[in-house]
Amino acid sequence: MHMRYFVLAIFIWMQSLVFGQKTFEYPRAPKDTTFSRTYHDTTIYDPYHWMEDPTDPRLEPWLEEQYKLTEKLDRKQRDRGILHSQIAAIYHNVYYKATDEYNRKKETDKKEKYEFKFKKKKNSETPSILYKKPGETVFQYLMKVKDFRYDKEDNIEIVRTFVHDSSQIAMIRISHSGSDWEEAYFFHLPSKTQLQDTLKYLRAGSNVVWHNNGVYYDHYAPPQPGRELLDKAKGQTLKFHKIGTQQHEDRMMYYNPDTTGLHQMSFHKLDSNYLIIYHKIFSRGKVYNAIGQVDLRNESPFMVKDFLMLDDNGVKFEAKFISKDTVWLESNWDAPNGKVYISFLNQVNKVVEFVSEADVPLKFVNKLGNDKLVCGYSDHYEIYNHQGELLKTAELPANKTIKHFYEYDPEARFTEFCLSSFYHPDLWYQMNLETLEVVPSDQVTVPYKYSDLETRLVDITSKDGEKIPMYITCKKDVELDGTNPTLIYGYGGYGITVEPRYNPSQVLFVLHGGILAIPNIRGGGAKGDDWAREGRRLKKKNAINDFISAAEYLIEEGYTVPDKIGIMGGSHGGMLVAAAAVSRPDLFKAVVAEAGPYDMLNKERFGSGGVDLNINEYGTVKDPDDFKNLVSYSPLHQIKKNQNYPDFLVVTGDTDDRVPPLHSYKFVATLQEKANPAGLYHLYVIQGAGHAGALTISDSTNKILYSYYFLFEQLGIAL
Repeated sequence: MHMRYFVLAIFIWMQSLVFGQKTFEYPRAPKDTTFSRTYHDTTIYDPYHWMEDPTDPRLEPWLEEQYKLTEKLDRKQRDRGILHSQIAAIYHNVYYKATDEYNRKKETDKKEKYEFKFKKKKNSETPSILYKKPGETVFQYLMKVKDFRYDKEDNIEIVRTFVHDSSQIAMIRISHSGSDWEEAYFFHLPSKTQLQDTLKYLRAGSNVVWHNNGVYYDHYAPPQPGRELLDKAKGQTLKFHKIGTQQHEDRMMYYNPDTTGLHQMSFHKLDSNYLIIYHKIFSRGKVYNAIGQVDLRNESPFMVKDFLMLDDNGVKFEAKFISKDTVWLESNWDAPNGKVYISFLNQVNKVVEFVSEADVPLKFVNKLGNDKLVCGYSDHYEIYNHQGELLKTAELPANKTIKHFYEYDPEARFTEFCLSSFYHPDLWYQMNLETLEVVPSDQVTVPYKYSDLETRLVDITSKDGEKIPMYITCKKDVELDGTNPTLIYGYGGYGITVEPRYNPSQVLFVLHGGILAIPNIRGGGAKGDDWAREGRRLKKKNAINDFISAAEYLIEEGYTVPDKIGIMGGSHGGMLVAAAAVSRPDLFKAVVAEAGPYDMLNKERFGSGGVDLNINEYGTVKDPDDFKNLVSYSPLHQIKKNQNYPDFLVVTGDTDDRVPPLHSYKFVATLQEKANPAGLYHLYVIQGAGHAGALTISDSTNKILYSYYFLFEQLGIAL
């Protein structure tokens, strides 16, 4: 052992002697010690199962005691004002200035359009939406959120706004308190009036697309009263709504044949003539993935004609754009890193390779004006014409992400895209679609010198020898003395890659001398589809082991020590960091886990946990092998009696219907009951918030401040 690590270890040991007698008095949750569920040949006791019922009279008193504990700790955050001012400076002191060579107004944008903006009266409210007509200077209210509340506690979130140019009707979709259930309302902009049209029982994944005098949309059967947060959405139907009519008059166009809620269909519009529908076909005991088209030029009948049908074996096709009867598709078929194919609307299962598989994963395929497409990769992009000729290849700066690179307007002469980083805001660029020349759009100014920071990309070795890429963001002159406060952020699920993106709170952590580490573990998409499968279902523990290996690497390379490591993740990442912490409590000092599923044996019983997307990701307890795997890493079921665990901050929204808060309640109750009471295990509940988190500025600010103060204090960062 290096002498500096030995001295540091002695210091930490002495500190533990001084403070080791401190314990927390936690509120005791009532236990039902007789309740159990049997999975195959195994009986699992579940003493806090009653927390699954949000109406159980025992829940509110227990939550009140949890609120009191968190408020007490909140009052002890004496330097919170300092942290607030530091974070506010980074969040708000970002300025963009257009460069001389950038023509901010596109030459093709000849007509003025309606403009929209959000406005709130106070930070404790969600914002309403205002608009102004072309040529006007004053914004007027279009939708006041208070008029759509169920009650004064209801947080209305405006999740989407779309204007149908020819009818000058705006559609606004809202959510109540962050729920995945949504509603759509319609407003005639010239007359400033709300129409009678209302669409209810949409879901967050539902689509609404305009066509002529109405919209196509998909919605679901109404949930059972009191079960809105708990049950799967079922009865998905594609309908057409004619503007000026009631929803009960809408024509049913397609009914999802799966009535269990396991499989969902989706659709979108390509050019003005076609709907593309992704759905399942059930035939002779087999399930097929199908992509069909509906020619909207034929008013009747509404007929889905499938042009691709494949075994349900993980192969994915996504239609990106269309020209005449040719469809360009992004797919993982015979290509874990992704390819571009073309298919034909009138020829079933005929696909032709258009862009071959590259050595790095294909991140996106987008239309680029009238006659081009762009393929984006982690280190470069390629532009092709519709004949398949490569027109341009350009390398990207290391450890940056390209975003918003598309242009759907066929008459556009220019488009914009940006480069994202972990340590500076998005940098915008403009491309001439004729010459493909790129110029900077803006110069950005921030209240710190971001040239002093850098992101490194390293490879770490996981438990089974697999090499895992990891981003490390820090000051360029950071000293590897083994004492740096370190934050490891993780996700690692659903094939999603954690790419460079600007987070002001994380930047502040780095400016205080911290190390920000983000491993792209298996289960994510950093190395393509095969990489995602290696961290999915029966291989989920690969993802957890990869994350643990990230901490081990940072310790071995002299960045930090366990007492200086905090970990953070949300949703799948919340499960990930909780599972890593209960598996290797010796490696971490503090954990911030938000909106995560922690009771993996009961995940599929609630919300969207039982849909095919989640079953494919985690498995099902109905399968004996899946069950054994799930119980082996389920954070709730791996908590051991009197174990010293890292300090936990568990964050949830009380109206989350994607991962219901019952997961957080049961997990915290079990930690407080079983774990060594010298550790801090507490719950932060955001009132009126769903899976995406806080909806008001006050709630969002308070959560950020509380979470980062917790981390700064735990990891010894002085404000």
